[in-house]
Amino acid sequence: MSGRSAAIAVAEVSAPHGVRGQLRFHLYDPDSRALRRGLRVELRPPNSPEGHARADMSFRILAVEPVPGKPSVRVQLAGVDDRDHAERLRGLEVWVARADLPALAEDEFYLTDAIGLPVERELGEGRTQALGVVAGVTSNGVQDLLEVEWTRPDGRRDTWLLPVLPQFIADLDGERLRVDLPLGLLPDALEEGGEAP
Repeated sequence: MSGRSAAIAVAEVSAPHGVRGQLRFHLYDPDSRALRRGLRVELRPPNSPEGHARADMSFRILAVEPVPGKPSVRVQLAGVDDRDHAERLRGLEVWVARADLPALAEDEFYLTDAIGLPVERELGEGRTQALGVVAGVTSNGVQDLLEVEWTRPDGRRDTWLLPVLPQFIADLDGERLRVDLPLGLLPDALEEGGEAP
């Protein structure tokens, strides 16, 4: 079962902006409103394990403004006053405490909460088909995709991609992710009713 992390990565430091320590953050969700003035964020190396935050990498946001036409914001962090300091932060992920994130609507979820959950689809009459386990999140530039890992009939591990679209996500309850998929989205072995162990 997936464990809910205490903080969530919402952006990456993509570049310094100007000479006074401003940064450009690339937002993982272009519509995100998670970053705001006064919010405390942690900067961590990508793929760092939960609990590896460093006190010297915790910053308060002094100013944030959108970059028109891009999934980015310009940010001024307290204590980052020059381009050299800003440059050293390039490539780090921006983490926000879950408690500081905007409330979700009833039909929304954070993609990170799906990682580790088994994926199944209902076949009718109370039967379900196991389709694998959510192993990660990616994007094709247009939409977010969940990477679902499964075992082929010959024993090899493989992945298939699940578009994160409302019509495909039937339910996510913290124990499993139930999907309702059109024909042609699954690998042939699963499409034909095979189980993903």
